[in-house]
Amino acid sequence: MPIMTTAKLVEHHIIRQLLKRPEAVIPAQGERFWVERLIAVLATTAGLVVVGSYFEEVVWAGMAIATLVTLR
Repeated sequence: MPIMTTAKLVEHHIIRQLLKRPEAVIPAQGERFWVERLIAVLATTAGLVVVGSYFEEVVWAGMAIATLVTLR
């Protein structure tokens, strides 16, 4: 049996503790999907506000593209 180094022992201990946690701690795939979607929409909106303050026409094109990508 190979001897574990201190780092490997700590890593092994942390992994065992994480695996013992209930699955409720880990967000469900569906919840994470909506959180990522919300972040993407907010980032796109912020980008359009910044760009729109300089080029108004680009905002309308950007909104159309962002809507299509978001709904895809």
